[in-house]
Amino acid sequence: MNYSNAIPSANGRPAGGLDGFDAADAAAEYTPIPPGIYTARILRGEYCSTRAGADAYRIRFEVTEGPHAGKSVIRTWTFSPRATPYTKRDLSPFGLTTSEKLLSPFPEAGREYLVRLVVALQRGDDGIERNDIKKIDVLRVDESPAAAFMLPEQSEGGPK
Repeated sequence: MNYSNAIPSANGRPAGGLDGFDAADAAAEYTPIPPGIYTARILRGEYCSTRAGADAYRIRFEVTEGPHAGKSVIRTWTFSPRATPYTKRDLSPFGLTTSEKLLSPFPEAGREYLVRLVVALQRGDDGIERNDIKKIDVLRVDESPAAAFMLPEQSEGGPK
């Protein structure tokens, strides 16, 4: 008995999850963006760990202009004794100046950071080329109109 079509698709669209695997096209092979200067926005910053298990902070940028618009570039900072002063220097323009802020959602709701990235190529020990962000300049920080409707940090009755 063949159960491959026992679960119909929703509204004539192919089913998602494992059911959609056979019909899906493979994504293009990863290729880094060419070295250059790019305008980008910050999609997300997050506390994370390196493959070796060390504490780190990662920011994902999305190129907003030119032929590579929509592509993502990631920069990761670590907190080793030698790296921490550089990490603090590089993250402070984003207001990421304390461990509490590094553990909070970034960017804050209603805020968008537009930046200029200087991107280079780096070849790893494995021979694979990866993007390496050499410099980040904050161009502007946009406040969303929705931010005016967000709940305040404190109510009239005092702290939450």
